[in-house]
Amino acid sequence: MRKLAYIAPIGAALLVLPALAEDTGPALERFRAAYEAGAGFSYVVIAEDKGERVYRYGDASRATAKKDKRGFMLFTCASPHMFDTDRISHRVALAKAKVVHAGDPGFADLDARYIKDCRNPFVKSAVPQAK
Repeated sequence: MRKLAYIAPIGAALLVLPALAEDTGPALERFRAAYEAGAGFSYVVIAEDKGERVYRYGDASRATAKKDKRGFMLFTCASPHMFDTDRISHRVALAKAKVVHAGDPGFADLDARYIKDCRNPFVKSAVPQAK
């Protein structure tokens, strides 16, 4: 009886996750279109259990995503993160993600959040400096 109590929730999760992944199809395509659009740096905001996480990417990641439809490369200050569309958890996260390009409302705020927590001296602001 105890084994059944452990197996039932796992089985239910396995039945629900593919349904969630199928529902993310149009949302994932909207994300892909937004990700591939634009030029220069862009930010991606993904809601997580602990709050929002801000990632950044640029033209090289955009060009790679156009060639290879299996994933998206996003960066935090310290490291790259590969979001694989074959993984259900990544598809669900990306389907809810918001892409913000340079010139969009909130871009400067996201840039400030990204830079504020960054201890890497080589990572600079993506907001053009006024001349």
